[in-house]
Amino acid sequence: MITHPLALGVADAHLAAVDTAVPDFVEALYLVGSAAMGDFRPSLSDVDFVAVTQARPGNGELVALAEAHARLALERPTPALDGIYLTWDDLRDGPVGIPDGPCVQRGRFFASGCHDRHPLTWSVLGTSAVTVRGPLCAGTGLWRGAAHLERWALAGVDECRGRWLGTDTADEATLLAADGVERAVLGMCRLHYILATRVVPSKSDAGLYGLITFPPEWHRVIDEALRIRREPAAACLYETPGERRRDALAFVRAVADDARASGTDGGGPPPG
Repeated sequence: MITHPLALGVADAHLAAVDTAVPDFVEALYLVGSAAMGDFRPSLSDVDFVAVTQARPGNGELVALAEAHARLALERPTPALDGIYLTWDDLRDGPVGIPDGPCVQRGRFFASGCHDRHPLTWSVLGTSAVTVRGPLCAGTGLWRGAAHLERWALAGVDECRGRWLGTDTADEATLLAADGVERAVLGMCRLHYILATRVVPSKSDAGLYGLITFPPEWHRVIDEALRIRREPAAACLYETPGERRRDALAFVRAVADDARASGTDGGGPPPG
């Protein structure tokens, strides 16, 4: 699979900045997310990464990393970096028991956080990671935990249900925008796919899975989400943003109900 050159360019710039700021600190760098799954979209995607170090950074190293990421965000604001710094022991121990640590969200560095320290990241590391520096993940004793991935996906279903269908209308209003529809619809397809297979798909593959799995009444909103992701210049499939939002919210509700039922009783018909 060919990695998008823009994502590789951002990864190279990341390494150059960190190597200058903290020499010999990053021993391995892996791309995960859309860049690792052949689904990178420059207008939508971040460059998701996992950087691996021998030991946790001290205070001086944290300051240097923060300065390096601040400069990098100014020089290359898009696509943004998004990822985590781990030790080799963290890779082997897995996300369940490791402490918070350095992370980057939308290009902004945080000295400590739990961002992306979850089973999905480890699953993608084990199946799809692009090695920019260091050994292949398969040779690192990488933690694997399919049952933890399923529990994480179920929690994600509940989080999405609350975010999109809760009483606060702020996120509901986000569904008037195209990127909000893409995130909500394909995100729910992805969580349903994980619960059905214990495999993490790309967002585009999750949408294709949705077209195969869910009844025809949902195909227009899934096709619209795929259009936004893959062919944003193509004509919208809806007359108004409000009509599209209505279908997106109904789809989130139906898939959340089905995913929760499937995750607790081992099966269930597609949402109709």
